[in-house]
Amino acid sequence: MTTSISKLSDLLSEKVRVTNQVIEENLSSKETTIIGDIASHLINSGGKRIRPLLTLTVAKLFDYQGDKDTLLAAAIEYIHSATLLHDDVVDRSEKRRGLKTANIIWTNKYSVLVGDYLFSRAFQLMVRTESLRIMKTLSDASAIISQGEILQLAIEKKLDVSKEDYLKVIKGKTSALFSAACQAGAEITNARDSHVDALQEYGECIGTSFQLIDDLLDYLGNENKMGKNKGNDFFEKKITLPIIHAYERSSKAEKKFIKELFQKPLPNHSDLTDLLEILESSKSLLYTKNQALIWTERSINALQIIENSEIKTLIVELAEEILDRVS
Repeated sequence: MTTSISKLSDLLSEKVRVTNQVIEENLSSKETTIIGDIASHLINSGGKRIRPLLTLTVAKLFDYQGDKDTLLAAAIEYIHSATLLHDDVVDRSEKRRGLKTANIIWTNKYSVLVGDYLFSRAFQLMVRTESLRIMKTLSDASAIISQGEILQLAIEKKLDVSKEDYLKVIKGKTSALFSAACQAGAEITNARDSHVDALQEYGECIGTSFQLIDDLLDYLGNENKMGKNKGNDFFEKKITLPIIHAYERSSKAEKKFIKELFQKPLPNHSDLTDLLEILESSKSLLYTKNQALIWTERSINALQIIENSEIKTLIVELAEEILDRVS
């Protein structure tokens, strides 16, 4: 099936090619080859590069004619890759996109330092856009991402965390970069402020929906499609929206049982099966899907101010496809 991502990639094929070229050219270091090895391992491991594609798409939406959108798109991908390298260290992850994580292959120390290197490269590319406005947008997003990661650590293993606090984690963990990718793509074109705001909201909303569906897929998804083990969040004892909702709706006895599951030193697949039964009976998986639907609808509504076009149709389809990943 032809997706909106493949349609956009075809429509923007030359921009995508140049962006990929910029990404590759700036991965290498004269001082040490391990930087390029680690960065390439992650960046070339099969990710769809949705965030940089969004930047190119939004620039095209406002008929941008320059070449700085490709620098910006590459910077977005570097920021995303840097956060993934750091996340895998913090989460002690062993697999991403079907491959061993960099921290498993090269150790945590190298992963953290190469993540820092990619952040630095991102800011070098931002400078080349010669836009203080864009630098502010992406530096603000980087700060929000860091705050989100710290908040995630603060609520780690807290089953009674509020949904509001968890949404703050999502805003930092995922939505901030989706939002910045869209916002900066509009800013580089000198679009009207109302249009920039609309694309910023669109990005934030699809980023939230994207993460909620990821939370859902961790319990329902196909391992071959996801590129990670089913139940990864549970085995890493991550508290996500399905768990928060189920715990909130549980009886005293059920709460005790859920706590025991998350306190086990090495939970197993039988424990995962027990948890899935609770998630089903509490309708927490359905609740999570419905929450994602709300954010998807908000993302589409944000685009009402934008004039109809082929590009607008495709980014509406993209929002719908993010939601449909769980179908």
